[in-house]
Amino acid sequence: MGNKKKIFIWLMMVFFMGVGIQGSPAIGKELKLIMADFLPPSYDDYFPADEIFVNYLNKHGKGKVQIEFYHSGKLLQAKELIPGLLQGTADIIVHTDSHVMSTAPILGIMELPYLYKDEIDFSKKTRIGTPLFNLINQELAKQNLIMLASVASTPELIWTVHKPVKAKEDLKGMRLRTAGLLEAEVVKALGAASTTLPSAELYEALKRRTIDGSIHYTGTVPGRSLQEVYRYVTMGYFGSYGRQPYMRYDRWQALPKEIKDILMAAGKVTEEEGFKTLIKVHNEKYWPLIKKAGVEIINPPLEESKRFKEACLPVWEWWKKQVPPDVGAKAIELATK
Repeated sequence: MGNKKKIFIWLMMVFFMGVGIQGSPAIGKELKLIMADFLPPSYDDYFPADEIFVNYLNKHGKGKVQIEFYHSGKLLQAKELIPGLLQGTADIIVHTDSHVMSTAPILGIMELPYLYKDEIDFSKKTRIGTPLFNLINQELAKQNLIMLASVASTPELIWTVHKPVKAKEDLKGMRLRTAGLLEAEVVKALGAASTTLPSAELYEALKRRTIDGSIHYTGTVPGRSLQEVYRYVTMGYFGSYGRQPYMRYDRWQALPKEIKDILMAAGKVTEEEGFKTLIKVHNEKYWPLIKKAGVEIINPPLEESKRFKEACLPVWEWWKKQVPPDVGAKAIELATK
């Protein structure tokens, strides 16, 4: 074989190896995906969902695809996850949708107050393959994102330190911490002021009295030891959110079908088992811990609950203006039917 022919063959081999590295893995080569999350293992209601996803994929993807997982903000902090994903620092991120809504407003459909009947309804309507899941991904693709699964949470409640909230009027003059745009609108609709803070800074803010309380789901309390400072919790459906693994859409599109199938199978298992774990941990561990710490649970009477809901409904209209009109109306229809 002549030297020119040898050089040509060698160059072609290098080219095709390069294509394998940039797009899908070269034939016979195991693909490594970097996954990042800001959540620490102390969230033992939600953190197991990360482990379920990683363990399933690493077991069933052996020889094809493996995940290298960085949690607790070791690779990317909460505010860095979306930029880090889009820039290629991570191939997959796991994030709370309230943090992503400023980038992708469609995710507000996960968070609207008094939209879903309860956490079971929320979980059932937002899983892989549901019309709402598909609509969300249709809109996420416009931001070069894709959601691989969604693990629902229990509703967001109002947690306070110095004053109980038994009626809407009790919130007047209060400053509550929120984690995203939609939560801020809910707090505003209820007559309070909002301050955006990551959950990692919440304990100190409450201790220093720079805020009066917060709106979030139950898992944030033991996850950040907040039962040590909270004194009251008001029950209701002041919003909700889930946690989802995301990829860049163009990265997803470049993957071979067999790897996509493994990722989606991991997502389905995570949705089912992750949600079951969350509910079990809340019922058997978190609420007993919160009650033992002396946090007073306030269940507003039916008439007051209706007033809370009526005050929150304008947030639906606010959110619909953040997305294309037909999309917002369709998403709410799918969530409520």
